[in-house]
Amino acid sequence: MEKHIAEHYQTISQRLVAAKSKTDLTELARYHRTRVQEFQHERLVHLLVTFFFAGLFLAALAAFLATAAMGLAMNCLLGLLALILFVLELAYIRHYYQLENGVQRLYELTVMIDDKHQEGKI
Repeated sequence: MEKHIAEHYQTISQRLVAAKSKTDLTELARYHRTRVQEFQHERLVHLLVTFFFAGLFLAALAAFLATAAMGLAMNCLLGLLALILFVLELAYIRHYYQLENGVQRLYELTVMIDDKHQEGKI
């Protein structure tokens, strides 16, 4: 997803420089806003998945701590499950962080498009 955001940023930057009329800018703004909405939706989905896996991790950790006095095999399996979920949660947090920063960069393009459209020097 980071690759798609970077490609979109590059494409919009080039098209913004090459825009010759207000119609070009209007079309560019429409296209850009549509893509930003898609990236925002992706970001929301990943946020929900991140929260879901955080809940799974906390449940596995609670089960691990609750069964500390029980049999060793069960406790080791729950500990392993909690560890796997923790590592997976870290990966989701990293991915969400990159998505968030990428979308924030795209907001800068929105402002640049609007500023150029308002200048009217085309």
